[in-house]
Amino acid sequence: MYVVMKLNQRIIKMIDEKRTIIVRDAELHWAKLVKPVDPFGTLQWELQMRTRDKDEAKKWKDEYFITTKTEEDDDGVFYKANVKRKAVKKDNSDNTPPDVLDGAKKPIDGNIVGNGSVGNVMLFQYPYEMQGRKGVSSILSKVQVTDLKEYTPSSGTDFDVIEGEDTGEAQVDF
Repeated sequence: MYVVMKLNQRIIKMIDEKRTIIVRDAELHWAKLVKPVDPFGTLQWELQMRTRDKDEAKKWKDEYFITTKTEEDDDGVFYKANVKRKAVKKDNSDNTPPDVLDGAKKPIDGNIVGNGSVGNVMLFQYPYEMQGRKGVSSILSKVQVTDLKEYTPSSGTDFDVIEGEDTGEAQVDF
């Protein structure tokens, strides 16, 4: 299941065949699971997984080969990893969005998954080699939300309606 190899004087461990894994009890943030977004020129669905457990973050890295970053907020240190699923496959056919389910495995609207929700994230993984680099690619397959913190759009700061002689013309206000 795992291959151990020496690369640039480092010994690395990686998978040698395709597999599906489930990351359990991840905190979910910035869920874009219904309509794909285009952050860097590629349409994709995406999700940020977080944990505050250092041992869990080590498991993500060592067993699941998921790159994590460490950050800090008002509640302390957390580890985060971004996972995605491209909206267009290599053969240029449309891909389907990741399934979003509740704890009873019933479909739910991915638009309501708010920051701080908790769930299980299913990833399809495969080894790759490109331009002399080897690694493990992870593709977002499904999300099971076990503790939903429902997203509600902010009704905070917004522009005022500007009355003018001709509301059809744009007014320059900055």
